[in-house]
Amino acid sequence: MSGGGDDDEVSVSRVFRSSFPPESTDSGFRTGTWSMGVARTAEELKPLHRTLLHALSSAVRLSPERGITLLAEDEDDPETFLSYAELYAKARAVAGALQAKGFRRGDRALLVMPTSAELIIAFFGVQLAGGVPVPSYPPAALEKTELALERLKHIARHSGAKACLASASLIALLGDLALSVKSISHLRTVQSLLDERAKPIKPRAGPSDAAFIQYTSGSTGNPKGVLLTHQNLTANVHAIGQAVKIRRTDVAVSWLPLYHDMGLIGVLLFALYWRLPLVLMPPTAFLMQPVRWLRAITRFRGTLAAAPNFAYALCAKRIRPRDRAGLDLSSWRLALNGAEPVNLRTLRDFAEAFASSGFKASALYPVYGLAESSLAVTFPDLHATPRGKSAGVGDWVRHLVVGRAELAAGRVVEKKGPGTMAVVSVGRAVPGHEVRVVDDKGRALHERAVGHVITRGPSVMKGYYADAEASAKVLRDGWLWTGDLGFFDEGELFITGRAKDLIIIRGKNFYAEDLERIVERIDGVRPGGAVAFGVYDEARAADVSVMVFETKVDDPARRQVLAGQVSEQVATQSGLVLDEVVLVPPGTVPKTSSGKRQRALTRERYLADDLVARRTGTLRLAWVFARSSAGLLSLLKRRLTRRREPD
Repeated sequence: MSGGGDDDEVSVSRVFRSSFPPESTDSGFRTGTWSMGVARTAEELKPLHRTLLHALSSAVRLSPERGITLLAEDEDDPETFLSYAELYAKARAVAGALQAKGFRRGDRALLVMPTSAELIIAFFGVQLAGGVPVPSYPPAALEKTELALERLKHIARHSGAKACLASASLIALLGDLALSVKSISHLRTVQSLLDERAKPIKPRAGPSDAAFIQYTSGSTGNPKGVLLTHQNLTANVHAIGQAVKIRRTDVAVSWLPLYHDMGLIGVLLFALYWRLPLVLMPPTAFLMQPVRWLRAITRFRGTLAAAPNFAYALCAKRIRPRDRAGLDLSSWRLALNGAEPVNLRTLRDFAEAFASSGFKASALYPVYGLAESSLAVTFPDLHATPRGKSAGVGDWVRHLVVGRAELAAGRVVEKKGPGTMAVVSVGRAVPGHEVRVVDDKGRALHERAVGHVITRGPSVMKGYYADAEASAKVLRDGWLWTGDLGFFDEGELFITGRAKDLIIIRGKNFYAEDLERIVERIDGVRPGGAVAFGVYDEARAADVSVMVFETKVDDPARRQVLAGQVSEQVATQSGLVLDEVVLVPPGTVPKTSSGKRQRALTRERYLADDLVARRTGTLRLAWVFARSSAGLLSLLKRRLTRRREPD
């Protein structure tokens, strides 16, 4: 859990190394000119700080007035400001109180809080006490309470958490968790620990010490604990800074949850490491009013903001022209798009919708990463120039229009017309890291051949916490097998889908994400609410294809028409004739904490005839979904025969 030999008192990093020179010696740096070298190998990647705690100490001493502005969930409520100096002081007090209660080096602490100052204080307080924070999302909605509590219990038991720090509003709800998980000896709020006025401790930390355990979202199975060290995180955050050519004038604005790698590492830790001003808002505030994110960028002159693809689609669709009045997005330098497949149409819709608000297509920045590599794996090259004279989205965002059937067969063939799809480049390996595309045996493939995406570098995790078997499956000979499929073209990576989500029907391959993208373009289908998968039909002795999608349409006749449109569009654009189309109400398709659709769980519930809109907070099912006529016959057959997941 820790590297005792690396222990070092937390102090200011006095020497600026690698790509981040001191302001006093590089006037061009202050104006945004980026001329320093970028690390090519892991050996050349020299982070500014030994650990995150050194980064925090440096931020306090060198930029004490900077910090984090936290916007309230209700737009009319006042915002709060947490300076890095105040964060450090309160985190030390929390650390002292934890140690006084017997919390020792290497102990784990479950953190269950929404985006707030107390969550940030708790995270660093546990680290300063020598412990390992385990951030996890809180039960945020009534219909998900029971599921969230079960997930928290799993994480608490698996991590062996000794303490649970939670918001005051959640303490009563988490009482059962504390009683049922034997390892937990303390259930406290941050304020109660601060009230004890414990003597601040003198922190010690080393690069090989565990920084935190992040439990994966569970989109491809049960959540696994990704164990990341301080060295993993400082290497990744430093590499991101190099890739985006960090500037001292940068300002980060985010609504991303802090229990997910993109929000925690890519936003909070990134801003603190580079001592940037940070503006945070609750995820729910964005989901209820997407325009608030763009208003915050306008008000605080944000330059860096990241979100999954669905967020850009939501903004383009839900922010009406009259709500765009007053928006000024001209300061937005990079709009990072990651955490889920990047859709070229979404990028175009967003750029067109907000061009009049000053948003530049050149700011669009598709990226790729995963928790097992801390966060970032590939970023586009900022030296790239538009390929056309119009400088539209298609010029700034490199993409290929390829044949669907050929891509599913493992080949990249550029085509035009029906049966094609656009795939977006996510760039090259971040500085100091490597990425390859290989076959099943790990042999490198040539360009435009689809294979497994693997990566290695100082950001790659040491393994899953307390799960050697799962670690061995993804860590092979120093390389991390990401589970994603992709290909290279001109040295740039293109992601085509998840290996586990490849649907094989009658000998042909189909990407679930591609099929879902086709369906979600149809009017009446909820964006992000379609799931495609295959199941084995023993009556036919063959795999069959199923498409489940959410819709608000409840009129039987209109549902019939919608089901027919879905079947027709999938067949026309992909060549796949769906065996069953299932219409479900909003809220039925299970999602991970980061908003990713859970295909495996959807398929599991489908097989159990249990696809329903859930209201687990009331401990009952709200109502059973209605199926289209396209699926009625299959439903009757399945009750007479048996279906199971493909082998």
